[in-house]
Amino acid sequence: MYIQPSISEINQKLRDIRHSQSLSLADVESLSKGLIKAVVLGSYERGARSLSIKRALQLADLYQVPISEILGSPARACSPTYSKTILDLRLINKRSQQESRHELSRYRYLMAFLQQILRMRQDWNGEVISLRKSDIATLALLFVEDEGEVIRWLKAETLILEKS
Repeated sequence: MYIQPSISEINQKLRDIRHSQSLSLADVESLSKGLIKAVVLGSYERGARSLSIKRALQLADLYQVPISEILGSPARACSPTYSKTILDLRLINKRSQQESRHELSRYRYLMAFLQQILRMRQDWNGEVISLRKSDIATLALLFVEDEGEVIRWLKAETLILEKS
């Protein structure tokens, strides 16, 4: 039996998907190249504005999830719950420049990857970076490991500042 989701459940689902990808409202506006304004997305999530099918499709495409993830029944939809992983950029950068460092090439690949993310997100703080689930998956491909191994290595190297 299919249970129709309520408007508030769809609004909450939009927020949950955005949070699961560690995106701020401003990140979504930036990633959409201004097509989806932060204030408008916030209005959809709060239920202050009605979500059109066209906009739902645009958001599903931006978040790289099936439209059913946004509009589907809460009883049937699988809600991704990803942890936020915050890395110490200063420490990674320092270690990537230490010629005698064990696993130097791995640190250099990691630093190059993180610099690319920073450029794409236009995040210039230079001290920390929040990795999304997709970032961890890409690192796993780069290091030819599973995602769990990548997280274990980051923890073992004390590169994770906070995990919530």
